[in-house]
Amino acid sequence: MFAVSYGLLGLVSGPLVVLTAFSITRREPIPWKPANTTSLAASVFLGSSLTYVVLVAPQAAGLLAWLLIVGTVLALVDWTCHLLPHKVVGALFLGGLALISAEAFVLRDFGPLLRAGVASVVVFVAGVLLYQRFAAELGFGDVTLAAALALYLGRFGWECVVLGLTAGLLLIWIVIQTLLIAKRVGRHDPVALGPAFLSGTAYVILQA
Repeated sequence: MFAVSYGLLGLVSGPLVVLTAFSITRREPIPWKPANTTSLAASVFLGSSLTYVVLVAPQAAGLLAWLLIVGTVLALVDWTCHLLPHKVVGALFLGGLALISAEAFVLRDFGPLLRAGVASVVVFVAGVLLYQRFAAELGFGDVTLAAALALYLGRFGWECVVLGLTAGLLLIWIVIQTLLIAKRVGRHDPVALGPAFLSGTAYVILQA
């Protein structure tokens, strides 16, 4: 029953995710139109993903559900117009912080919460330093997203922080090489980093 509830949540969230991403990329109010192919694909993806999350990692179902739903909005926007809106990244961060904090109070174990916060700060500081050095290749939205994802990964340990961000960088490298081989981008063309970072984070948490 728990898995069914999360599956239904994913199915319902699909159109809302696509419409929200559309609104951000077009800078227009959310257009409440009938579901299209993209909305259907998002519903299938989120419905199946959230069901899988509950079955594989029930202890982290809520955290992963928020990561997947908000993360899908960010992935769609970043892939479409190379933008990671601070408001959406902030929603990802604050939602994760609220869920991790609630868990800490319920279990009376504040270690994971403290570790998650420190991980986020460390990654943010490191990201800012990299941004100052590689501003042409690295957007500040990528820095804030990495810090938000470090919060999620830090909940499960420092090893997960390293593995999650490394997995994201590896996926980015694979995507860039694939696009270059297919001649879809040039060597100096911008490439969305958000989807790869989000995918790497979700994968590592599922393995934790």
